[in-house]
Amino acid sequence: MKFYDEHAEQRDRFAIVAFHDTRAKTFEELDAKMAAKGIVEKRWKGRPLPFATLLDATGETLKTYEIKAFPTVVLIDPEGTVVEIGGHKEAEAHLKKALGEKSN
Repeated sequence: MKFYDEHAEQRDRFAIVAFHDTRAKTFEELDAKMAAKGIVEKRWKGRPLPFATLLDATGETLKTYEIKAFPTVVLIDPEGTVVEIGGHKEAEAHLKKALGEKSN
């Protein structure tokens, strides 16, 4: 969310899509799970995610990208090539470089 907020003027150059684990089959279940764990309040500062959120009810996306833990970031370039799978810091550094910024 921080990267998304800080790069409002460049959002035409990247997209963020959030996938959640297969235990939530509906958005209602996901909302209840996030609320019960306090994620919206603690991690998202009371805001809903400002970008697309998809459910992976079959687990196919998680299997395809070999996602074993949350959060995991999968960075895909405009040609559809996976360029990074890892944590937020690695993906953020890669995105900043692609956007012509220096990483911290």
